[in-house]
Amino acid sequence: MSSFEGTAAKDTTTPLATVDDVSGIVSALEQLVDCDTLSPEQVRAVVSAVTRLYVAASARAGHELPPLGPEVSTTDAVTLACALVRSQDLTPFEMAVWFSRGEQLK
Repeated sequence: MSSFEGTAAKDTTTPLATVDDVSGIVSALEQLVDCDTLSPEQVRAVVSAVTRLYVAASARAGHELPPLGPEVSTTDAVTLACALVRSQDLTPFEMAVWFSRGEQLK
């Protein structure tokens, strides 16, 4: 049985992945970078889950965490940032409000 099978009977407060699994999960995601068979829905599901993970971790820390490492280029970071802004139909004014909020958390 895989770690994802039979999850309905599990306590919903117990994560399927543990902290020890994170490096394996990151490695698996890195391998998907060159995969050309992922659907847009699959990519969206991964980005959505990682976004929720980031927000929850930042909230627990009480401040905005550095979201990216040096292995992510500026172009890649801005490409994702723009896609996120467009996906939420945000205006530059709304972005300015949220941008200043992150500064207040530091």
